[in-house]
This record gives sequence, structure tokens and C-alpha cells, in this order.
Amino acid sequence: MKTPPISEERYTRPATTVTTERDRSFLVFAAVVLVAIALGFKSELLAEGQVWVLALGLVVVAAPALLGYLRGTMEFPRIEHYIPVALGAVTLAGLSIFPGLELWKYLVLTATFGVGFVLLARLDYLRLRDAEKRGHILVQEVVLVLVVAGAYLVLVTIHFNVVLRLVWIFTITFLASFRSFRINGVPIAPRRAFIFALFVAQVVTFLLWAIEALSSVLVVNEGPKAVMLFFAWYVNRGLIRHTVEESFTRNVILEYAAFAAILIYLFVVSYHPTGS
Repeated sequence: MKTPPISEERYTRPATTVTTERDRSFLVFAAVVLVAIALGFKSELLAEGQVWVLALGLVVVAAPALLGYLRGTMEFPRIEHYIPVALGAVTLAGLSIFPGLELWKYLVLTATFGVGFVLLARLDYLRLRDAEKRGHILVQEVVLVLVVAGAYLVLVTIHFNVVLRLVWIFTITFLASFRSFRINGVPIAPRRAFIFALFVAQVVTFLLWAIEALSSVLVVNEGPKAVMLFFAWYVNRGLIRHTVEESFTRNVILEYAAFAAILIYLFVVSYHPTGS
């Protein structure tokens, strides 16, 4: 008695749908680890120099975590995806040295850093897969603005050598501008983004140099100085962005004019011919 032939369908394995979706719990775990490292900045057992070394260690730990989460597309994650973590590490390390900063405030700032890490990593993940939604760019912009403002405040408050401070400001401004040109909005080609970021960094660094050089007649406290640097970065970066995108509108012009007016006002009120 012959048996019927075995259907080929029995040997055909059902096609499995390959998904590139990453487990979000991995991001949360990585954020918890980074927050734990950042809390170590506040330890009294660490000297100021050791705090900066630990901040570098935080970046070293965060980089492979981001790489493991973001990779999986034809485009390998570029350096701009790691910039916010580096800026956040600088900000937290500097804030931990502030003698007047209470512990609970530092805990809140550290937790905010962890939340920002998860948000930006997730939004970068969606951007690499062309799955961005309306409002994602705004969130990325807000987080970048907060990190840059915090980094400026730290760098103008902590006692650094003037040359070292200028180098730090140039580096922070360049990295933040490059990230903005590559991620926040229509992506600009890497080489053009590099040149534009250099231009913005030069302008902001020159502004800080002018403030330091005119310290005998220009009395600027740490807070207003950080605000002036931030406005210089925000305005110059925005002008380049809107020029490239050809998206100048009346509201955009009014916005940057207002920021420029505030910047000029801060210069005027800080001018004291006698240095008093």
C-alpha cells in the first residue's frame, strides 16, 4: 500500500518577521548605571581632579551602551549620538564641585540626566530608522539647550586657567553645534556641519575672550556671563540652520532679534569704566 507523498509545506518553515525594535528596559538599566556613577561625583573621598576622571569614565561606560542600542541599520551610529552624554557628564561633574549645591538638588539633576539619556537615545533610535514623529525634534532641542546652558554655567563658575577655560568653551560649543546641525532638524552633511560648528565655536570663544580681556571695564558675574555665551551660541547656530534650510520667517527674525537685544543689554549694564 502506497502512502501519499509528504507535503512540501511540512518542510517549509514559516517566515519569521525580523524586527529591529530594541528592548527599552536596556535603556533604563543603562541610565540607572550612569546615574549611579554620577552620584559618585558627590563623594567627599574624591578630589576635584578625580571627579573629572570619573566623568570621563561615565562617558566610556555610556558609549558602548548607546552603540549597542542604536546599531542595527545600514548607517553606523556617528559621533553626534554620543555628544549629549559627554556634555551631561561635564555638567554633572562641575555641579558636584559647587560647594553651595545641596545634595537633594544634585540628586534631582542626576535623575534628570538619566531621564534625558533615555529620551535622547530613544529618539535617536527612531531617527536612524526614519520613524520620527512630530514633536521629537522639539524634545531633542530642549534637552540639548539645557545641557549646553548647564555646561556653560559650570565652566564660567569653576576656577580654571583662562586658556583652559577658552579651550573647554570652544570644545563644548563645537560639539553642541555639530550635534544640532546633524540631528535637530534637516541633517546637514558631516563636512558642512563640521565647518559650521567650527564657525559657531569661534564666535562664542571670541566672546568669552573679549569678556575676560575687558574685565577691568566689563564686570560680568558668572550667571550673566553664562547667559551671554548661551545666547551667542543659540543665535549663531540658529542663523546658520535657517540659512541652510531657507526657512527664515518673521517670527524667526523677531526671536533672534530679541535674543540679540538681550545680549547687547547685558553688555551695556556690565560696562563700568572705572572697573567698579
